[in-house]
Amino acid sequence: MTSRLVTVRCPQGLHLRVASSIVKIAQASAATVRVGCEGCPQANACSPLQLLMLGATAGTTLEIAAEGPGEEAVLAALADVFEQGGGI
Repeated sequence: MTSRLVTVRCPQGLHLRVASSIVKIAQASAATVRVGCEGCPQANACSPLQLLMLGATAGTTLEIAAEGPGEEAVLAALADVFEQGGGI
């Protein structure tokens, strides 16, 4: 299992458009991907509802964890979504 910390940079926080980008990348991967933050349960990255229920606002640090084939590639792709401000 590999994990990476990212920061929500989008001023609107982790909203549906950002969650959709995460889901699309996670579903295309063979790895199991989970997203979590301090004090909240981990969300399945393939579930937009679970991602939205994290309630991550701008500035929140999230931990993305992946396990399985291609885990490094999926982490890099997901980190890129956050580094670009959530794709906005």
